[in-house]
Amino acid sequence: MNIADARQVPSGVFLYTLRPARLAMLTDGPTAEEQAMAARHWTYSQELLARGVLVFAGRTLARDASSFAFAVIRAPSADAARAVAEGDPAVAGGVFAAEVHAFQPMLMGDWPLEAATVPPAA
Repeated sequence: MNIADARQVPSGVFLYTLRPARLAMLTDGPTAEEQAMAARHWTYSQELLARGVLVFAGRTLARDASSFAFAVIRAPSADAARAVAEGDPAVAGGVFAAEVHAFQPMLMGDWPLEAATVPPAA
């Protein structure tokens, strides 16, 4: 478990949210183009993780206007963080809309790996 000192605001930590540009992507299903962009988004996210830029990411399971995904990233500046978000193929392609915010991690517990691990596809 980690508890941050609220007086020590870290630099270089950002959170960005992603929302679908077209809500029907969630309610009716993605178009072929949206599916292709989502696959490119997944690859981009894995590349960010491998480079140490992406710290944590996930999404809600809602299938309505409240749905969003988020990523906690490391970047040297707000401009660099925006460039990471805008470099996402699905953002650049208009499938997702991104918002970037400076972020202060405060409380971090140990995350059981088995709770988040999905077996590889056969």
